Amino acid sequence: MAKPTIQDARAVLKSAFGYDKFRPGQEAAVSAVLAGRDTVVVLPTGGGKSLCFQVPALLMPGLTVVVSPLISLMKDQVDALTAKGLPAAFINSTLTSGQVSDRLARADRGELKLLYVAPERFDYGRTAERLRKAGVSLLAIDEAHCISQWGHDFRPSYLRVKKVHEALGSPTTIALTATATPEVRRDIARELALKDPETIITGFDRPNLTYYVVPTKSDSEKEKRIVEILRKHDGLAVIYASTRKAVDHLTTVLERAKIRAAGYHAGLDDSRRREVQEAFMSEKIRAIVATNAFGMGIDKPNVRLVIHYAMPGTLEAYYQEAGRAGRDGLHSDVFLLHSFPDRFTHEFFIKGSYPERVVVEKTYEALKKLSDDQGFVSAEPEDLARKITPKPNSREIEGAIRILTRAAAVTLSNGEQARVHVRLLATPERIKREVTGESNSELGLLRALWRGVGAALQTGAVVDLDGLPPGLGGSAASVPLLDALQDRQFLVWERLGNGLYLADRKAQLSKFKIDWALIDRRRAADLSKLQAVQKYAYTKECRRGFVLRYFGDPAAKRKCEGCDNCLGITVAAAVEDQAPRRGRRDKRTRHATPYTAETARSVDAPDDVSLGVADERLLGALRTVRSTIAREEHVPAYIVFSDRTLAELAVRRPRSLTAFQDVRGVGPMKLERYGARFLDAISKADDIEAA
Repeated sequence: MAKPTIQDARAVLKSAFGYDKFRPGQEAAVSAVLAGRDTVVVLPTGGGKSLCFQVPALLMPGLTVVVSPLISLMKDQVDALTAKGLPAAFINSTLTSGQVSDRLARADRGELKLLYVAPERFDYGRTAERLRKAGVSLLAIDEAHCISQWGHDFRPSYLRVKKVHEALGSPTTIALTATATPEVRRDIARELALKDPETIITGFDRPNLTYYVVPTKSDSEKEKRIVEILRKHDGLAVIYASTRKAVDHLTTVLERAKIRAAGYHAGLDDSRRREVQEAFMSEKIRAIVATNAFGMGIDKPNVRLVIHYAMPGTLEAYYQEAGRAGRDGLHSDVFLLHSFPDRFTHEFFIKGSYPERVVVEKTYEALKKLSDDQGFVSAEPEDLARKITPKPNSREIEGAIRILTRAAAVTLSNGEQARVHVRLLATPERIKREVTGESNSELGLLRALWRGVGAALQTGAVVDLDGLPPGLGGSAASVPLLDALQDRQFLVWERLGNGLYLADRKAQLSKFKIDWALIDRRRAADLSKLQAVQKYAYTKECRRGFVLRYFGDPAAKRKCEGCDNCLGITVAAAVEDQAPRRGRRDKRTRHATPYTAETARSVDAPDDVSLGVADERLLGALRTVRSTIAREEHVPAYIVFSDRTLAELAVRRPRSLTAFQDVRGVGPMKLERYGARFLDAISKADDIEAA
């Protein structure tokens, strides 16, 4: 049979999908795949990545397996294909075992051309082996940036894909993404072991989009701005918020403003999410307020507005979400509502995901102190945090426990039947004497336990029976053997309840393999990405050029006609109160002055500041911070903050930027430049005094 040609591909594009010609980049990608070349494809959101593997799938002789990260994403694509009468299906956790078996059988019989699968699915049974026998011609990795530890949406489950690729017989592979820096593109090729891949990049620019950044000071101002934007600009809107709580609140705000809107997040049940999505797709509502999962794979071409209620953690995420506007190529607007404190939410999560080494070490020591003789720990993260000085937040403790769990120093049990605690009683001599015969199943189990946890078995260790060698039959076959050995007093064992278990409560942390350098690199990389978004928000240069340079796109220019900076459009940074509060008047101000948040602070500030002993100590620490900053910036100390401001900080001890800005002498610029460092000094002083 002759290999399909690009002319065949154009015919399928027309007959199956109804398009007369390929978009930029698509034809090159299809040609490479049909030629048997591994391919990395970077097309902007809305650029038609799916066709790069769907068209070849219909032409190639075997099955195309598509690895996809989200259930909603694969369902939407399969629904679109089956609506066109094309042979596609998906396998994910929403299906019963019978439905999974039926779809695999259809693949065996050659009735499917595309099968969408989550990477985790290959952990079950013999999925890869069965698909290999069915004949896989093409492996497509959608949202391929998820495989890179330097990507903005790294998913450990995607690291399985390299082994899946081998298990499927190393078929031709195409990796696709909308957002990948040069480093991430190299990482994709390396992690997938692609052979001399063809790399196709059409450029990241979306010339039909205009980008705006709206400076704001508070959530209430953000809400006001969103309503203003929606009233001024026509068309469908997607509003991204970072939490479920924010989604629900913003939806209520818009409904009160008589704007038809609905919220969408993972806390809704499946039927409600479908209802909201269908209402938006059918334009029964104008705006959808959603967390960032909404929109992946959703083909709604006429979204005219994308609004970010808060700054995303990476430019990749921002640009991908912004790209869901104007997929029909018509003019659309993208707004980022920016407040400097937005970054601290992201820093909180980053430091929780990648805590400092000292936090992990102290968490491990706290676990050891709180554990019982079997290594069981019932403490909550807050309990552990109280045992550590200086006190970390509970998010950092949770991150430390995840690191310890990955290193097998700690086991988290949800009461699964397969997880047990075993302690060996018999000596090696007794085992040799009384458990004889190489084919003896009890001896085989004891050897497997020893190989798994070693000498820790003598003091007690946690074992996953389903993780033992296949020949032992998993938990079902091992439990009777454990009972028999316990009856003869060779060992004692019990199932684990819910909670944390130390693998060896006497072991030093150095016994376990933890890649500290990788954790440090990941933390630094995520903080660097966050800093890039911050710089984007504050840049006075072309925003479009800023983003294109970030992605390494040579098409970046110094000026465009599609961003607020290049168009000379500015938005007021503050929203004045409508009227002064009754009964509040600054005796020092005789002339009429607009009552703003800034003047409110001067009115509320106390005339006298009285410092206690502890306050004096903190004041000394704050002066040290001020001196350091002054030396760094080559300015007099009073330019940073006056003595009066430092004294008030020492007395008030603000713990957030919102509280910090209420101190006299703290304006927006100083809050942005110095706030975090002074808050850190105040926090450390409080921790020392509390210890």
